[in-house]
Amino acid sequence: MTLQSGTPGFKLFVIVPAFNEEHSIAAAITALRTVESGIRDLGGDLAILVVDDGSTDRTADAARDAGVDVLVSHRINRGLGAAVRTGITEAIARGADLVVKFDADLQHDPADITPLILPILDGCSDVVYGHRHSRISYRMPLVRKLGNLFFNRLMSYLTGQKVTDGQPGIIALGADYLGTFHIPGDYNYAQQILLDAYFKGMRFSQVDVSFRPRTSGRSFISLKYPFIALSQILIILAMYAPMRVFGRFGLAFGLAGTALFFVELALYFLGLADKPVGNVNLVLGLVILGSQSLCFGIIAELIRQQRKS
Repeated sequence: MTLQSGTPGFKLFVIVPAFNEEHSIAAAITALRTVESGIRDLGGDLAILVVDDGSTDRTADAARDAGVDVLVSHRINRGLGAAVRTGITEAIARGADLVVKFDADLQHDPADITPLILPILDGCSDVVYGHRHSRISYRMPLVRKLGNLFFNRLMSYLTGQKVTDGQPGIIALGADYLGTFHIPGDYNYAQQILLDAYFKGMRFSQVDVSFRPRTSGRSFISLKYPFIALSQILIILAMYAPMRVFGRFGLAFGLAGTALFFVELALYFLGLADKPVGNVNLVLGLVILGSQSLCFGIIAELIRQQRKS
């Protein structure tokens, strides 16, 4: 589905996940209202949808008082990925043609929403990520900068595209992707959406956006972030490209076991070892693990192909 700017009738939902953001959610909603006329000039209608992810403060009440269009609440804190998934699902149910995910902490500028959705409206992209690093207004901590660099390189490798910012707090999703999106993990959404869109043949682009220091609340990112994010990436890879995961693991383990077998056999014939194979259990373990992983990958790939057909 291609939307053209100036074509009347498209519905844009801005999803704002919020967890204990009572001090910033009203300001975020008010700031988002400032782009309403610009969206109307493009032929669209703007709706603000807040997902209260089990907040223990007055986030939900503050959002209602600020005049949010739609408020959805989780009974418990389920995670940012789950909140984004809930928001997208609710927006689709309400007829969304476009969805923008926007942080409640106002580190992003609502004025960037219009340039972010233009590649989708013009039929050039299905998924657009904000690129923060050229317009960031504070010094990002070194650890976070290195983490961003690692995940950018990883996502570039996995998707074959140049990903310069794979973890922004502002992204836009078009109707074609909304009709088929899948976010299996609850922790984060950024890498999941990027991989999900890539395996479904969606077009991806990035737009420069502003990024400001956080003035209230706290980031969900902690030392556990890379480990959980990597596990979520592995799950998506296993879903869409099982041979890419299990085939490579199986080949690596199988080759390691075979190589160890021949090395120990050579040492025995050279008189440097007392037994033909000294580490029998290790060799058998590597070969069996490799064979099982490879077989699992083949079976999973056959199932995936069967479901596609």
